[in-house]
Amino acid sequence: MSWVQELIEIARAADGRVAPTFGPHHIAVALTMIGREQPIGRYELCERMSVGEGSARTLLKRLKDARYIKAKGREGQMLTGKGVRLFEKITVDVPLGLKLDLREIVIHQHAFSYLVKRKASKVTDGLRQRDEAIIRGGVGKAGATTLIQKNGLLYLPPNDYNILNEYEHDALLITESLRVEDGDVVVIGSADSENLAREVSMAAVLTLFEE
Repeated sequence: MSWVQELIEIARAADGRVAPTFGPHHIAVALTMIGREQPIGRYELCERMSVGEGSARTLLKRLKDARYIKAKGREGQMLTGKGVRLFEKITVDVPLGLKLDLREIVIHQHAFSYLVKRKASKVTDGLRQRDEAIIRGGVGKAGATTLIQKNGLLYLPPNDYNILNEYEHDALLITESLRVEDGDVVVIGSADSENLAREVSMAAVLTLFEE
């Protein structure tokens, strides 16, 4: 089972029950946040997600019940062996995610960028990623920009526009911060809140792994 399928299974509605308000992208954000910062307190994690405290608690319960996370006393949540294995599978493909001060290439206040390894061939015009971010974040509230790297330069599809020509600050910041290599994709989610920007960016990333 791929890590994306694993996330989908965790987020799936229980038999006969209403589907949760969180999706696989929320699961990915929470699990990777725990993996990188463990132990992390439940309240802190809730504050750093946009789904609401009740949904965040349900999300954590799902992860705990499925034995991906466990509590470390009062210090907070940490990954189990099973959780570490899922975290490692995710981070092979998506090794880095950063909040970057992008001033030119995004339209919303906050931007969160994920590096996706070796998926440039999955990008056509970037509309699938943009639309997914809008669906998950709301019209006028969120969006996504998708870039690919080849020959050492970042390009904006579908016309392979070299963003260094017009957005020098952003292009250099992305390249230096994320250590982008040829064949990689950079997905930049943007929104008016940092939490939502991170989540819609991950939602857009997941489209690159659709069959």
